[in-house]
Amino acid sequence: MKPILFIFFIGLFLSLSCGNSRHLNEQKIQQGLEGTVQIVKGDRMPSPDIPLAEPAGYPTTVYIHRLTEVSQLRKMNKTGLYAQIPTELVTSITTDSSGHFAVELPPGEYSVFVKYDNGFYANWFNEKNQIGPAVVLEKKLTKLKLLVSADATF
Repeated sequence: MKPILFIFFIGLFLSLSCGNSRHLNEQKIQQGLEGTVQIVKGDRMPSPDIPLAEPAGYPTTVYIHRLTEVSQLRKMNKTGLYAQIPTELVTSITTDSSGHFAVELPPGEYSVFVKYDNGFYANWFNEKNQIGPAVVLEKKLTKLKLLVSADATF
């Protein structure tokens, strides 16, 4: 009976300690960007007969560059898709299987791109025509929800 209790308590201790270490890892990033990359494809026109599919998590690589203006980029054949990014690459991070990512960054303004097909995707702008803008503030985690819709029709 004692060996069974011993094994039970060891298992319980290990499961609790793993849960705590995961929680601690999530807390390590206190300043930077955190978010998800999702994808939609196909016909996205509303229909009373067919409900729209929810966006799916998209495992990919997220590239964070110095703030970039649209005029600096060379467009490809799809809306929001670019061949190269001439501004300095600050960092890149691979998302998990659900499209989640988190990266620590110093305060500043950045442009965020998603690797898609054979190019880089970003399809949101600010009033200064800067593409994929994201601002990181001191001791703040900026949340992003990036939606890749290059192969969708609206």
